[in-house]
Amino acid sequence: MAASNSNLDLAFAMDCTSSMGSYITSAKNNIRVIIDEITAKEMITIRLALIEYRDHPPQDSTFVTRVHSFTNTVMEMKGWLEQCSAHGGGDGPEAVADALHDALNLSWRSDAAKICILISDAPPHGLVRAGDGFPDGCPAGHDPLNIVRKMAEKNITLYTVGVEPPIVPYRDFFMTIAHITGGQYVPMVDANRLAQMIIGGVREEISIDRVMNATKRDIAREMRKAASDGVDDIETAKRLQRVFSDKNVVVNRMKNEAGAPSKVAEECYSKCVGMSDIQQQYKQTQTVSHTKPAEMDYKLEEEKTVSLEQAKRIVQKAKNWDYSNIDEAEKNGNTPCKYGTNCHDHSEYHRARFSHPENDNLSTQRKHETKSSHHNTQHRDTHRTTQKDSNRIPCKHEERCHDHSEYHRAKYSHPENESRRTPCKHKENCHDHSVSHREAFSHPETGDHRIKCKHGSNCYDNSDYHRTKYSHPNMSS
Repeated sequence: MAASNSNLDLAFAMDCTSSMGSYITSAKNNIRVIIDEITAKEMITIRLALIEYRDHPPQDSTFVTRVHSFTNTVMEMKGWLEQCSAHGGGDGPEAVADALHDALNLSWRSDAAKICILISDAPPHGLVRAGDGFPDGCPAGHDPLNIVRKMAEKNITLYTVGVEPPIVPYRDFFMTIAHITGGQYVPMVDANRLAQMIIGGVREEISIDRVMNATKRDIAREMRKAASDGVDDIETAKRLQRVFSDKNVVVNRMKNEAGAPSKVAEECYSKCVGMSDIQQQYKQTQTVSHTKPAEMDYKLEEEKTVSLEQAKRIVQKAKNWDYSNIDEAEKNGNTPCKYGTNCHDHSEYHRARFSHPENDNLSTQRKHETKSSHHNTQHRDTHRTTQKDSNRIPCKHEERCHDHSEYHRAKYSHPENESRRTPCKHKENCHDHSVSHREAFSHPETGDHRIKCKHGSNCYDNSDYHRTKYSHPNMSS
């Protein structure tokens, strides 16, 4: 099932052989920036884990894998990376299967979004026999295809970062294992861009998880209808994409055109039973003009419509859902929110979709009003009460806080002088209608300056952000 809006478990599996020095250094130098950026933008708590891997003896005599289990502190993660060094590596292939096995068996939280980022410049054992010290596969018996299928069952999304050009001949394999989990293959040619890629990929994945959590019944309905109609995954994804478009659903999207799974990865290799099967069918990608190392900037585009590639990944993830839980929720009305009274998602869309225990003080404080109104930022700011603040966490920045997002203001309390907004220099000519801007700056009351929504009275987006920015005819906004 789609995961948390509030928690993230993020694990890195990193090749630590001699050719990977620049990537280890980049991770070490940027880990704090990476985590600070993600937590600030997504308002999420993160646990970090690291798996270093090299190879089996006699190819490497140092270690096969070295596992650092989940920690809540960035400094501990940085300490692990400080101890990493690029060393060894005998034949071409490395202990990729062992690293994936250890990643699968980390102590992942059931209520967290789960992402594993594999960074590699070499294939696993058993993919291509030539030049492989263990041509029959991992000496420990671990099969990468079986492992990533188990990852998918546990809702662990795998991102494979392929260091190009060395990984180009094996690109289709790394596309395959990412595709099975609903993740992405990300080509990488410059270690200095690793941090940007991690931030972009993780933020995209968090937004997709949140969409899946909010629209699980729509997704379940389309998945069942597609199965009944006998259509393939691509058609199912197109149907889902139309549903998301009709509901004005938006997500973050990292630019990664070169990472879309190839046809052979999607339709052939991902259907193989195991490594012995894929070895018989695998053809190395030749380094020709159309498979040259990909130049990427990993720019994150925020609040974009769901692309077909993203819809295909959602379909892949939804295959592993337990639909019996959704059926039970359908019978009982609204889906129970997994966070109960601890839920910090106060958007009208979420509150209409998911039920919360009635002992939520905010919903019972004023019975003459609807429950959703008490989770509306504008309402809360108008009716400031001690009860309201008691349900929020005091913001550590207090009156100096510059985060005026709806999510942040609903989750964290601030001193009363937060309402003293700065006059906007553009006054009534201001065209910035975002919630954050309108909460931070005051404007003359000169009427409705909002943009007319293209969907008019048919709009289904009831979020505060949308209603503040866009006007709707014949509807109260």
